[in-house]
Amino acid sequence: MSTANTPISNSNLLAPLSNWNEHKSHEHVVQFYSEDEALITGLSSFIGTALNAGDAAIVIATKAHRDALIQSLSLHWMDQSKGLKQGRLIMLDAQETLSKITDDGWPDAVRFTEIVGGLVDRARAACEGVNSTVVAFGEMVSLLWAEGKSDAAIRLEQLWNELAKLRSFSLRCAYPITGFGRGEHSEPFLKICAEHSNIIPSESYTALNTEPERLRNISILQQKALALETETAEHREVRRSLQRRESELADILENAIEGVQQVGPDQTVLWANKALLSLLGYSAHEYVGHSLSEFHVRRDVFEAFWAKLMRREDIYDFPAELLCKDGSIKQVVIHSNGLWESDRFVHTRCFVRDVTERKRLEQSLLSAEKQAAMGRVAAIIAHEINNPLETVTNVFYLLRDHPSLDEDARELARVANDEIARVRHIARQTLAFCRDSGSPVPVSLRLVLDAVLEAFRGQAQKSGIVVERRISTDGLVLAFPVEVRQILINLIANAIQAMPSGGTLRVSLRRVTEQMRPGKRPGVRATITDTGVGIPVDHRDKIFQPFFSTKEEKGTGLGLWVSQGIVQKFGGAIRFRSKKSRTGFITSFAVFIPTDATSVSVA
Repeated sequence: MSTANTPISNSNLLAPLSNWNEHKSHEHVVQFYSEDEALITGLSSFIGTALNAGDAAIVIATKAHRDALIQSLSLHWMDQSKGLKQGRLIMLDAQETLSKITDDGWPDAVRFTEIVGGLVDRARAACEGVNSTVVAFGEMVSLLWAEGKSDAAIRLEQLWNELAKLRSFSLRCAYPITGFGRGEHSEPFLKICAEHSNIIPSESYTALNTEPERLRNISILQQKALALETETAEHREVRRSLQRRESELADILENAIEGVQQVGPDQTVLWANKALLSLLGYSAHEYVGHSLSEFHVRRDVFEAFWAKLMRREDIYDFPAELLCKDGSIKQVVIHSNGLWESDRFVHTRCFVRDVTERKRLEQSLLSAEKQAAMGRVAAIIAHEINNPLETVTNVFYLLRDHPSLDEDARELARVANDEIARVRHIARQTLAFCRDSGSPVPVSLRLVLDAVLEAFRGQAQKSGIVVERRISTDGLVLAFPVEVRQILINLIANAIQAMPSGGTLRVSLRRVTEQMRPGKRPGVRATITDTGVGIPVDHRDKIFQPFFSTKEEKGTGLGLWVSQGIVQKFGGAIRFRSKKSRTGFITSFAVFIPTDATSVSVA
């Protein structure tokens, strides 16, 4: 029985020592090594013993290992040049030989038999004795394993075994043990071991010389293997759980009713769910992989959004406009933040909500409120023109009680304060006549037009619009100031809206006498002309419809419809022309209102 200091013989059953110099026929032994020095020591013993015995050797190895082997043979065994000269030592490069026996990285059985089998036949023919043996060492399997081609390495091991059934030789191969350091290597490692008749463990084990040392080492390895198996099983279960959660989360996001997307650090869309693609009308390949900026209507808005992300801000209810495939625009709000790893931006986590309909309703309510506000302010001014102080008081009470009234209404109220002083003189002169005749309270057309232009002065200046005013009716007074003023407001507002980038607004007001229009009623003609976007031919028969709008002029139909109704009530007419010029379009609206029964001249 062995003691703690009893050396282990080569026949000990715990594991064989590194017996490279033994070369039994048809034996296929694999060596797992940690250091190149241990590999070269065993290999030179294996090859040197064969050559000294008159046998032949085939070495298919890397250049570094061939050079180290030649040096070791020269120092400890024989002059390798003699073996090379006699043909008993054949040395080939592993990478070059591998390229000859593989097809697209996979070992070819026919090529292998022809090339490697031919090497064995040639080496045997060079042997000195009848009973001589051929030994071989190959590293081609190790190269395949290092390239991640485990199946190809196992197949090459099998081809060596099949060749050994046809030709007698003793084979050694070797792998760096460091190449099997991952859990997924376990199964292919066992397959490699199964293709060999004997296995030599790495030098960390074979260097142990006593039975207790080797038993202790085996026990330690068993404990590590068990711990590894337990940890691997736990990690596998954790991974399965994470995969289930990721799958559930992916399903939730993919089928969410709101739009969800991920955008990478280069602003490229990485992923978008069904809701977002459906909202914008794109297929996945038309949206994913493209720059997010391509789908934002306003570049400056997108850049502001991206700048917030790069500052690591969490973004809530960010308003934006997205371009749909059909050319329409969706109003959205965006919630987004970035996923960061240290200082590296990975991608956005972005939720997109469609608020197009909500915005449309808000705009409709705002427009309705604006129209109501303008009408109420105008009504107060017109109805109580004979009492300026009371008018100003009522207007400002209205603004105080309704802070939601927009800037146009407030501007009109400010203008009214100045206009009261200007119309007071005319009001006093005409008041006595109106009381005696029972006619409605009139107002000067010139003053009405001046008030309207003044109300829009700030908006026109902001858009860079030049206003040209031609008035030739200073002595003309109409008895329906509210209605006439509404017409002027609608036409001038539409003209300014049609020139967002500047242009010229021409406003003219002139008398039309019986001498000028024989057989026709006298009256007044107001003409509003702009150099804006024009009215397309296919839209010209619709502009007086109450809910008509174009891409350039939103909601113009209702105002024109109202204006046409007022004019027709007076027995007048409203006509328009829109024609192309050298610089764009010229659009004119001409309004004729009879004055024979609705106005009176004042000196």
